[in-house]
Amino acid sequence: MRLPNGYGSVHKLPGKRRRPWRARVTTGWTEDKRQEYYTVGYYETRAEAMDALAEYGKNPIGEARDKTFGEIYEKWSKSKYPKLDRSTVNGYKAGWKRLQTLEDAPIRYVKKSHLQEIIDKMAAEGLSRSTLEKTKTLAVILFSWAIGDEIVKTNHGSAVELPAVEKKEKETFSEPEVRKIAKHGEAGDIWAGTVSILIYTGMRISEMLELTKFSVDREEWTIRGGLKTEAGRNRIVPIHPKIMPFIQYWLTQPGDRLITRDGRPISANYYRRYLYYPTLERLDVRRLNPHCTRHTFLTMLDKAKVTKKVQQELAGHASYKTTAEYTHPDIEVLREGIKAIP
Repeated sequence: MRLPNGYGSVHKLPGKRRRPWRARVTTGWTEDKRQEYYTVGYYETRAEAMDALAEYGKNPIGEARDKTFGEIYEKWSKSKYPKLDRSTVNGYKAGWKRLQTLEDAPIRYVKKSHLQEIIDKMAAEGLSRSTLEKTKTLAVILFSWAIGDEIVKTNHGSAVELPAVEKKEKETFSEPEVRKIAKHGEAGDIWAGTVSILIYTGMRISEMLELTKFSVDREEWTIRGGLKTEAGRNRIVPIHPKIMPFIQYWLTQPGDRLITRDGRPISANYYRRYLYYPTLERLDVRRLNPHCTRHTFLTMLDKAKVTKKVQQELAGHASYKTTAEYTHPDIEVLREGIKAIP
């Protein structure tokens, strides 16, 4: 049976071959008018070669059809890496080290099962959730790139399943630890005092370090400010009696910021590495991460049976009135909530 012009051809190669049937299509002509071919593949039977030719006819993309997973990665990374920050690039490179086992396979042959096997192996090795997510994201990106070039039609990266996230119970400082930290602050350990400020305000490190002396209302003895959300930016936290001496100390120190080192602002990273963790070690207190001070604040409010609405407002979780709209009775409600904490 003669095939239509432009459809391609199937013919049997001479000699003993395991796959003697070749399917190919004409892709152009040389200057001396000789045909240029693209070989679709080699097959055991004529029927298989015809089927492959028909499948190719549905998606005639020439040599790009055989682009390997590695070639797609190289093309994408050369285009995108110069535009990304170093940490993002390093994350993708770490993911590629895992996906690289598939680099020689034409991407059209890479299926969800191949990717899933890699992800499952990574999970079995105990790699972090973020590492698994970054690897899956890279697979999704590479398939999206191939789809854009019409090499594949389905993004098998999107179908990869990550292991279920185990919800960990949020850790908090114990009551004896809270008292111990405060006791050392009262004895003159100024950095222990800052940890107590975190515990009794529920502020994040960055929030506390952004406070200026104008953030403290010395008539109402409240702290105004915060970051991250609209509610967080506009919240007011009455100063608990336990941390009043610490706040008053910092108000007398040089610098525009409330908490400084020799009058100079402190970065969150510096505080965390050189002040927060060393203070816990010095006091022989568990090395809980800084966000645990916020969990401790909310837990203490809950144990004191402070209403959920007041908890939300003190933590900056709720969308509510702006600072300027607070009235004295509103502040007194918040103050009662703070005072309920032992």
